[in-house]
Amino acid sequence: MKAIHLGTLVRVFFGQDYDLFGEGVDEILASYRNTENQQTIQKTIDEANMLLTAYPEEKELELEFADLAEGEFFPASWGYNAQSFLEKIVVTLSK
Repeated sequence: MKAIHLGTLVRVFFGQDYDLFGEGVDEILASYRNTENQQTIQKTIDEANMLLTAYPEEKELELEFADLAEGEFFPASWGYNAQSFLEKIVVTLSK
């Protein structure tokens, strides 16, 4: 499954240079919202929901998320697992 918009959010906004976009998850997601148009934001939300639905088992979701992140981001470093991070994206970007 290709999650192009979600992949961009994870790898670019939360990657090596994340501090260009903010210091915390909420700041970075706000920066993403301010940078992208509403259609892209909705596609990102849809892709996150699609992952959550397609991989209900935690281990499978973690593996799929790791593949998506391509080694650029690890949610555990921020106090999340893949599920809680994707849920955070959905809730925050849906506001």
